[in-house]
Amino acid sequence: MENNILEYIGKSLYQTRILKEWKRYVVFRVRCSMHKSIIDDILAFFDANDYRRAWLHGTPSFVEQITRSFFYKNSTWAERLNIVKKHLEIMENHFSNKMMNTLYADVRMVKLWEDTYQDKPLTMNLWFHGGQRKEGCLSLVLMYEDEALYQIMFWFAKNKADGKEAIYIGALQGPQNGNDLIKGLTKAFFGYRTKNLIFYGLRSVAKAMNMDNIFAVANEGYYAMNHIRMDRKLKTDFGAFWQECEGVPCSDRRFYIMPVAEHRKSMEELKPSKRAQHRRRFAKMDEMELAVAEALSKYKK
Repeated sequence: MENNILEYIGKSLYQTRILKEWKRYVVFRVRCSMHKSIIDDILAFFDANDYRRAWLHGTPSFVEQITRSFFYKNSTWAERLNIVKKHLEIMENHFSNKMMNTLYADVRMVKLWEDTYQDKPLTMNLWFHGGQRKEGCLSLVLMYEDEALYQIMFWFAKNKADGKEAIYIGALQGPQNGNDLIKGLTKAFFGYRTKNLIFYGLRSVAKAMNMDNIFAVANEGYYAMNHIRMDRKLKTDFGAFWQECEGVPCSDRRFYIMPVAEHRKSMEELKPSKRAQHRRRFAKMDEMELAVAEALSKYKK
């Protein structure tokens, strides 16, 4: 039975009719055999009930994540096993099987917020597919029509310091260069940058789930740093953005810790000419926070 499920997972992940992909499949099976106890553990986890079996069938990359150096730099097999299991256990405790099936068995989006820009839909969705597997177990994606503008890959976990539930971010991805669409959206949201908008969406998710902290990967903790030369710079400076969002480096220098609530200047702190713009911006943010909470409440247990 174990060989059958691993064969299904491997051949779902790799196009074995292609020689290069066949080699990757063989490497996957070898890694599984070399860490049999950990693979037995994760397979038993998914075999516990019909729901979990459906999630593994729809999202076989859960097992691959354990066999490769994903999530953050120098992650271990045991850590990756714990990440996948704890993420799903926390989601099971919070949300209905309907939501879990949508995300992981059917691999479809769950919409949390929507607006319009130039009479076209702008939405924020929870989504997870194989292309996001290197940095997390779930993503928050900002979509404009059918185009993904920004996405944050993350997972739910227990904070080692106090055992409380928290969000861990593995990556933030967006357009490599500013374009007219991004500039237009920034103007439409009263000077609020698009990447701040999606991060505010994730903060709203954390708040709706009563979480106190968000941890975010630092430049030196990014999973790809396992393979990148020390003299090569990342395309995205994670640390600069996390610091803008009130992030503080952790004792584990691979991560920043930041508050769930975003700091807002009082009207008295702002120039009179900026107050109206900020008032409208804050109203938009409050609408988003409420929409995210209401959307998630429909799936809460």
